[in-house]
Amino acid sequence: MFLFNLFQLSGLYGNLDMQGSWTLSVLPQTNGGRWFTLNIGSHEVAFSTRTSTDGKFSHHLVLDRLILEYPNTIMWLGQHGGDVRRAEYKAAERAVSVSFDEDFARAERFFAREGVRRAMVAYWADALADLRERHAKSVYARYHSYDAVSQLLEYKRARDKVILSP
Repeated sequence: MFLFNLFQLSGLYGNLDMQGSWTLSVLPQTNGGRWFTLNIGSHEVAFSTRTSTDGKFSHHLVLDRLILEYPNTIMWLGQHGGDVRRAEYKAAERAVSVSFDEDFARAERFFAREGVRRAMVAYWADALADLRERHAKSVYARYHSYDAVSQLLEYKRARDKVILSP
């Protein structure tokens, strides 16, 4: 559900034609281990670690800095072992990296926090538009998991069918 909600909120379902410009890697070979890594171009915009502490995993997202206009959300991050830092991407002057620790069922509650959708869409949609204009592919395209995206899309279709049924 976490990845499904992340795709739903961010608008990636509307950018399926751009797979390869944005990439999803499931269980990538990284130091420390990750459940998934999501990149838009060369920017890693979301990942969750595989190492848990008391059943909680560390979740990281890159958002537009307008998230800073929502102090309740920033306080929530701090209350959940996280923080907000300037993103390390030189080409993304408005980007901040947010993190928090939570199990996956509770982690998706973050998506409903005030300002999260707005900050995610502001950064992610702009990055996707830039890639589309340049016809650019991600340097991580060879690691993209089309199968995982296909499974998420199947889940979305089944869910939409249930919601739209009379």
